[in-house]
Amino acid sequence: MQTTRIKRAVASALAAAAGLGCVLATAAPASAHAALTGTDPEDGAVLAEAPAEVSATFSEILDGPSTEIAVTDPSGALVDVADPVFDGDTFTQPMLYTEPGEYTVAFRVISEDGHRVDDSLEFTVESIPEGLYAPGAAPQETAGAATESQSESSPAAETSEEAAAAAEEEDSNAGAALAAILLGLLVIVGIGVVLVKTLGRKKHDAGGEA
Repeated sequence: MQTTRIKRAVASALAAAAGLGCVLATAAPASAHAALTGTDPEDGAVLAEAPAEVSATFSEILDGPSTEIAVTDPSGALVDVADPVFDGDTFTQPMLYTEPGEYTVAFRVISEDGHRVDDSLEFTVESIPEGLYAPGAAPQETAGAATESQSESSPAAETSEEAAAAAEEEDSNAGAALAAILLGLLVIVGIGVVLVKTLGRKKHDAGGEA
């Protein structure tokens, strides 16, 4: 009789333990929260060239319409980017850039069961491909090229001006030399005329005395 009671007590304890295990097993998934499991590029990465898009993956399926994403540039200004693309537990955000530096992709995602995750991805880009500049963002390379072009054209302009000035000076010197030669000829001719007249007078005077 006592043995039967002991067996019933043990059976009841095992049943209770099994029931508790079932409750804990079903409660664990319900209490789990969506968590960020990875990003591309990695948080804190320094990239030689800016990527066309970034992505983040979570531990649960995402609810696209309720997800919020904001991209800021190195100055902290918001960058106007296209809408993200959702694929199950991952979102992919197309990117645009204003200048090289550190960018932040801040997000608030909601999983299908209502759990929310607030987090961000930060990475640094050293250069930006031509097609990834945000509207109105002037590439530094273009400005540099314009400055270089102006710098290259300035010496050419100066050389042209110097050549023109040298040619003008040469023409002026040639004109002055020609004028000097003509003046010298006139002087010589004048002296010759005077000598001829003087000699003619002397001969005339000598003939009269004879």
